[in-house]
Amino acid sequence: MEMGAFPDDRPYRVTRKGEVKKTSWPGGTTSQLFILPEDADLGKRDFTFRVSTASVDVEESTFTPFEGFDRIIMTIDNDLALSHDGGEEVTLKKFEPHLFDGRAETRSRGKVRDFNCIMDRKTCRGETTAMTLSKGSVLYPRKGNYGAGLELEIIYCAAGRLTFRYGETEERLDQGDVLVIDHGLMDSRYCLSNEEDQPCDLVVTLIRVGLGEGSAPSFSGA
Repeated sequence: MEMGAFPDDRPYRVTRKGEVKKTSWPGGTTSQLFILPEDADLGKRDFTFRVSTASVDVEESTFTPFEGFDRIIMTIDNDLALSHDGGEEVTLKKFEPHLFDGRAETRSRGKVRDFNCIMDRKTCRGETTAMTLSKGSVLYPRKGNYGAGLELEIIYCAAGRLTFRYGETEERLDQGDVLVIDHGLMDSRYCLSNEEDQPCDLVVTLIRVGLGEGSAPSFSGA
C-alpha cells in the first residue's frame, strides 16, 4: 500500500508562519513545522518524525531526552555549544547540522533560534542541510531511491522569500513559512527559485520513512 503524507493525497503542502503550532518550554518557545502522523502527540512519543524551530532564551538549558530517536539540530543565527553525557563540548556555527542520540543527556549554552529534527530510529532516516539562494538562483527536484515507502522534503524559509512553482501553480514563501513535498506523489514539474533582490536562506530536511533493510542513506552532520 502506497504511503501518503497528507489526508487528501496532495503532493505538497504550504504552512504559513501564522498557522504553525507554537508552544512554550522552560527556555523559550517552539514552533512545530511538521509531524508525522499529524495527530501524533510529542509527549507520548507516538510520532515517526517531527521538525520544528525553537527560540532558546536562556543562556544554559538541558534537552528533553528522546529514547529510541535520533536528533538533528542546527542553529539559524548565533553560535550554540552542546555537550552530550558530560563529554567534550561542541560549538555549532550558523547552519551547521549536528546529529546525536536523542537518549543522551544533552546540555546547551547560548541564546539562539534553532531548527530541530527528531526521528524514530526504527522507521526512518533523515538529513538536514542549509543553503542560501542569491537572486535568480533555481533549485530543481531532488529525489533519491533508497527503498523508502515515503520520501518527504521539508523546506523551511529562514530568511528572504522563496518562489515555488508546480505546473501552473505558484506559491510565495516568506520567512517562517514551510513547504513539505511528498516525492512519492510529486512529479518533476516543480522548481524553487529566488526572484527577489535579497538572498533567501533555506533549511532543507529530507526524510525517508519505511526503509528496507540495508537501504538507509548516510547522515549529514554526524
